[in-house]
Amino acid sequence: MAGQAAFVQVDDLKIRFSIRTRKGPAFITPVDNVSFHIQPGEVLALVGESGSGKSTIGRSLVRILEPTAGKIQVAGQDVTHIRGRSLVNYHKVAQMVFQDPFGSLNPVRTLEKHLEFPLRKYRAKNHAEVSAHIDYLLQRVGLTPVREFRIKYPHELSGGQRQRLAIARALAVSPEFIVADEPISMLDVSIRAGILELMNELKQDFQLSYLYITHDLASARYFGDRIMVMYGGRVMESASSRSLLKHPLHPYTRLMFAATPGSDWSKPLPETSNEAPNLLEGRKGCPFAHRCLFVQERCREETPALREFEKEHHVACHFAETLQ
Repeated sequence: MAGQAAFVQVDDLKIRFSIRTRKGPAFITPVDNVSFHIQPGEVLALVGESGSGKSTIGRSLVRILEPTAGKIQVAGQDVTHIRGRSLVNYHKVAQMVFQDPFGSLNPVRTLEKHLEFPLRKYRAKNHAEVSAHIDYLLQRVGLTPVREFRIKYPHELSGGQRQRLAIARALAVSPEFIVADEPISMLDVSIRAGILELMNELKQDFQLSYLYITHDLASARYFGDRIMVMYGGRVMESASSRSLLKHPLHPYTRLMFAATPGSDWSKPLPETSNEAPNLLEGRKGCPFAHRCLFVQERCREETPALREFEKEHHVACHFAETLQ
């Protein structure tokens, strides 16, 4: 992929929300100056615990949320603040698969109705073509026999089958980029691998790029070509899956690996705190400082820049060299 122009390019993305505090109105920034890229046909796994800003980034990429600052380019188009017909057309390129497959589906619509709507809205096919394409989509995601599944309602499906329907609905508009927001986290462990395998097959067959959002490093290293680790709205580390697995640099990344069953990183890494990160706008220092074993005064006062420590391996830590 070297030398290719990025399909998705995000620069200095910032998203903030207003809140009320005892001192009056204030702002939190769950996404604070985040930059990354995704190459054509690549899977970027976005990893972090709840509240790290992962889903907020995903929703901004498909323009469910409006960015406060920064720039989002997809397929060479600036989509940061598009509206109206431009936004409708953009959704032919970018689609999202949500975490809760039941909550994202209409309980009073059959499977064929879920797929018919995007086909008619975005592809303008006649009835025979729509019907044939519904059969194809259901077949492609493994919801067979097709004739039986077409007339089912979401409550008649298992969790895995609902997620397959959600994937089929995203595919209906022939997108080039999919944001998959923890698509397996609410599924039984026994069927998670099947969903990831389906998504991987679709990546190959349709030349899809993915932003794969997860808190599970095990699935991230299985499905992701590269992994980006977030905490407190900022990027802590970014590298190829192989490089990150072999040589995690940031204390937070190492902590996540230590908590992952079957991880090669088995060194004990106790924490100094279990408090949530400070997301208030204007905060100083590293967001992980209050939990880091290796914290120094500089960490509390100066925000570490995301720098290239090794080739294509970036880390936001003042003292990464001393942690080898």
